[in-house]
Amino acid sequence: MTDVENWLRTGAGIQEGLRLLSLYKPNPYLARMVERHPDKYRRLLIRTLTGRDPAPTPADRPARSFREEWPFLSRPDCPPELKILAADKITAWTNFAREHEKLFDCVTPEQCLEHAKNCVFYYQQNRKIFSEFAHYQDTGHVLGKHPVFGEVRRSHEMLSAGPIELMRRQHNLRAAISRLKRQMGAGGRPDLDAGRAELLAAKERELAEVEKILENYEKSYARRSD
Repeated sequence: MTDVENWLRTGAGIQEGLRLLSLYKPNPYLARMVERHPDKYRRLLIRTLTGRDPAPTPADRPARSFREEWPFLSRPDCPPELKILAADKITAWTNFAREHEKLFDCVTPEQCLEHAKNCVFYYQQNRKIFSEFAHYQDTGHVLGKHPVFGEVRRSHEMLSAGPIELMRRQHNLRAAISRLKRQMGAGGRPDLDAGRAELLAAKERELAEVEKILENYEKSYARRSD
């Protein structure tokens, strides 16, 4: 039986785990996190030393499901924007957890900076959505500060716009997307890239919506011409 197997069999104590970590898989970042928050990072310590996930315990299981935490999402009168944000919230949290875990595998300052920057970006995304959810759950009214509310409003406006206005919007969006991609590719202000990426994704979604409506106009015109 190896030292690690014996450690697991005898209860996987934190101090012995840290000693084994220093011997077999030195990782000062993980060691510091385990020392500061042993309950939170014990599972990660076990996975790092053994290469497999520890068996879940009742304490590891969430007390409530996502839908139980935010019951208004299942109600028929739930604003559509909040239903859109529900999927985005899960994605943001999943991405944050993934990037946070990668911090413990960093071997260079550049890697640490990159994953830390991603952690902050996804955490901020998640908190923006949390603010919307908490406000609606407490008051029954939308806060409306998240960009998705503007996107949905513009989508409704586009449905009532004529082809000329939509073609003008299509041209402007393509120019804005091209400009954002140039700015991100230039590398002059990497501190702005996270915000630019979020804005780029929003404009690409809006462009796809505009082009879909224009396509429907073209199909409708073709049917009338037959």
